[in-house]
Amino acid sequence: MRSKLYQIGFLLLFLAFFSAVVKYHWASETAINQKVNLPEQPEVIYGLAEPIKTLDPAEASNSAEAKVLVNIFEGLVRYKANSTEIEPALATDWEISPDGRSWVFHLRRGVVFHDGTKFNAQAVKFSVERQLHPLKKDTMTYGSFTFGMVKSVEILDDYTVKFNLNAPYSPFLRNLAMPWAAPIVSPGAVTKYGEEFYRHPVGTGPFYLADWRNDTPVLLANDHYWGGTPRIKSVGFANLAPEDCAAAIKSGKITLADINSQENLTAKNITVISQPGISLNYLGLFNNRPPFNNDKVRRAVCMAVDRQAIAEKLFANRRLAANSVLPPKVLGYSENLKPYSGGPQKARALLSNYGYPDGVDITLITYDCQRPYNPLGGKELAQIIKDQLARAGIRVKIKAYAWHEFKTALRNQSGDAFLFGWVGDNLDPDNFLYTLLSSSQIKQTNLTHYKNSEVDRLISAAQKELNEKTRERLYFHAQQIILQDTPAIFLNFGQNSVAISNNLKGVGLNPYGLPLLATAYILNK
Repeated sequence: MRSKLYQIGFLLLFLAFFSAVVKYHWASETAINQKVNLPEQPEVIYGLAEPIKTLDPAEASNSAEAKVLVNIFEGLVRYKANSTEIEPALATDWEISPDGRSWVFHLRRGVVFHDGTKFNAQAVKFSVERQLHPLKKDTMTYGSFTFGMVKSVEILDDYTVKFNLNAPYSPFLRNLAMPWAAPIVSPGAVTKYGEEFYRHPVGTGPFYLADWRNDTPVLLANDHYWGGTPRIKSVGFANLAPEDCAAAIKSGKITLADINSQENLTAKNITVISQPGISLNYLGLFNNRPPFNNDKVRRAVCMAVDRQAIAEKLFANRRLAANSVLPPKVLGYSENLKPYSGGPQKARALLSNYGYPDGVDITLITYDCQRPYNPLGGKELAQIIKDQLARAGIRVKIKAYAWHEFKTALRNQSGDAFLFGWVGDNLDPDNFLYTLLSSSQIKQTNLTHYKNSEVDRLISAAQKELNEKTRERLYFHAQQIILQDTPAIFLNFGQNSVAISNNLKGVGLNPYGLPLLATAYILNK
């Protein structure tokens, strides 16, 4: 365990050394106009389950990076803590043209970046255009997804910016609330640091980066934050395996921890907060080839799978069993949607009635690692499904691959069915339905090769519809058809779990499971 906690030890030793040498000085790097007084130990230490490779929001892609970025950067809008409701951030209000093609944002005045430069419309235009052709770099993962529908960005005045879209696109506001790509960066800092900006991030958020060595970033409170100076003055991050995060927070070495939902974490000094994640675990069926080009065979598989048992095994929470493609927090989710059910005997009878009296043999391909929607692991889940389907006369051969090889096997359709999942990018239903089930995405992310022209029409109409109630009805209707067609078996939704020391109060979680520290504080301090 001592070697596993090396990063925590390094972080504490480094900070003690640094504070002894540098008691008080003006920062010369990212926080140009911030006074730096690094403590011997940060007030909050966050154990992250993934490494941090970049702190440029245009290049970031994993949840650990987002947990640092959300403290340094802000977008025009954001999700409220413990809510899926969007609220103003760097924009105070906005208007949408009747045709849905123009979005005008009025910006917050008096906001400054950590380097002392002013936040304005030029910074918004700069932050967007650096992620679009011809400036976009290959490492800017989410730029096209977030802003690909943007035709142009106009500066109407210093504090008013206009987005012109190629076509009406209702998910746009949720795109702007994402922790990746959407945050606004300091143009001056990007110009100054160039390719090294990823190590010298400058935003407008409640904390700024004071130091980053050996994968242990240290943030300090932004005294000039427009939302008020944070009560917590310093935050450190360390990359640890989930089981090591659990051990470290039990012993009091860290204050916050990402934990695996499989971890049975009980201690008097901590509280575990869990919430449904914006992710989906599913058993995909190749609809374009036998035996799953037959919808009756697909229905039989759906009947034979016990989703509640899978959710219990993965997360010890049967309520995470999926009833459709959309997770509970997403617009269009409804408890009234029901997939085919009935158990293995009804599934066996259905197969017999439609030409498979002796059952059917299939090959199931899977990955050999854990995923956010499947902390148990791909091979383990495949075995559970194999056992369940065997009772219905569906005989399963499992082929497991390393993650990158698995994605190749998916493209090559090296089996009849597959295990996969999806982690939502922007919390909009379009990101699930269009991405996973639109026929236009068959060569991209619609891995089942599902085609239904009416589903395509409903998804397309919902993309352009600005009224949320109307969108909700369109998505409900689309899901009814999808469940009838059964292109895949939607197994379970994911879960975010964060362990918090009991002396840390006021921490909110946004829908991505990112702890928000701007209003947090240490009890009795």
